[in-house]
This record gives sequence, C-alpha cells and structure tokens, in this order.
Amino acid sequence: MKKQIQKFSILFVLAGILSLTGCKKDDPIVNTHDDAYGDVILKKMSMMGNVKYLPIFFAGGEGIVGDESTVTAPDGTVYTLKEFWAGPGILTGKGEMKNVFDFAGTYTFKLKFDDGYVKEVTDVLENVEIGIPFIQSFSRDTGEITVSWAAVPGADLYCVKLTELDIAGTKPLFKMAQLPTDRTSYTIHLDGGQGWLRPVSDLQSGTEYYIVVAAKKVEEGKEVSGKSHDFQTSSCNKIKFTY
Repeated sequence: MKKQIQKFSILFVLAGILSLTGCKKDDPIVNTHDDAYGDVILKKMSMMGNVKYLPIFFAGGEGIVGDESTVTAPDGTVYTLKEFWAGPGILTGKGEMKNVFDFAGTYTFKLKFDDGYVKEVTDVLENVEIGIPFIQSFSRDTGEITVSWAAVPGADLYCVKLTELDIAGTKPLFKMAQLPTDRTSYTIHLDGGQGWLRPVSDLQSGTEYYIVVAAKKVEEGKEVSGKSHDFQTSSCNKIKFTY
C-alpha cells in the first residue's frame, strides 16, 4: 500500500510539472510586415524642350516610418523616403535629376516600421523608356479645358492632370489616372465631377496652372492600371496656362 501511495505521489508531481509547462506564455508574435513593398519608376520629362530623367521611389506597408526608411541606388547613393500626400502607409522619394538615363539596376529599400521592425526589399529598374507625349493643341472654353497629344508607341495608358505650378505637398486639382491608348485627347469639365480631387473653386482667376499629359508603361507582368507603383516608366509633357 505504501508503494502504491508513493507511485501516485510521483504521478501527481509529474502532472503538476507538465501543467506548469503547458501554462508558459508563448513567445510574442513578430509582425514581419508581409504587406511591405518598395518600387522604383523612371520619370521622363520634357522641360523647356530638354528631356530630363528622374527616378521616383515608392514604398508602403502598415506602420511604415518615413524619416527612418531609405532606398539605396545601384551606385550606392542613399535616399531618404518621406511621407506622401496619398495617405498613411505610403511613402515616396526622388532621386537625382539627370540629362541621361543611367539609373537602371537593383534598388534596395530599408523600411522601418513603428514597432521597430526593419525589412529590406528590392526592386529592379529595367533599361526601358518610352517617348514623351507631344501636346498638339490646347483650348479653354466656358466650363471646359481640352488638350490633345500625339500617340506614344509602347505606352500602356495615358494620364491627364491639372496642377498648380508648385505641386510640393499638394494633390493635383484634377487627375484622370487611366486613359486607354486609343485616346489622344481629353476634355476636363469644370463641374467638380469625375476626376476632380479638390474643389473647382481652388482655381483662381489670373493664376497660372499646368495641364500635364503622361504616357505610362507598366512593369512586365503587372496589370495595366493607374497605380503609380506598378509603372515601369512615365513620360510626361505639360503646358502652362492662365485661368
């Protein structure tokens, strides 16, 4: 009987140890931020008749911190990403504008999040560019603005915007982000309807504005859409007018 009591005592102790082990707190779950991304596109611009090239960086993910996120170019230059007007969780940055396109290669994004997690992602900018949409005509009538342009071979879509001359920190007044390539003209109706991102009343009489036309090509394998981070390259032209 004594042996049997000892046997039960040992089993009771073992059960208690197993029970305590089972109650141990799990290690905290680490958020690996699978929604994080980094992307670089080539922006090609006509400036006073001269063609300029500029790499534009996009990055995103929930809780991303702009001041502590960077991108390193193929030549080793490090650029800091900053908050972008498009909304929370989206960052952008700009490289160095040049007269020649020598930006192709692999870009490494070091993304910092508000929980302290740091993630590296890469994106390759291919050696691909398309022509600039030459603006052929522009007219402004009561209640509308019309612009037309020459077709651009290789483009996947066109975009038309109305902006201030200084667009830093602002949204475009008007943006039609995705027009098919069989369109080579567009009329902006000054009615506050489709395409208006801000009130028409923001247009001030006697003030200069830009109409911007961009031809865009998406990255290989990406769906044709107006999402900036899906572009391979964007070639743009603009015309200044007084409202």
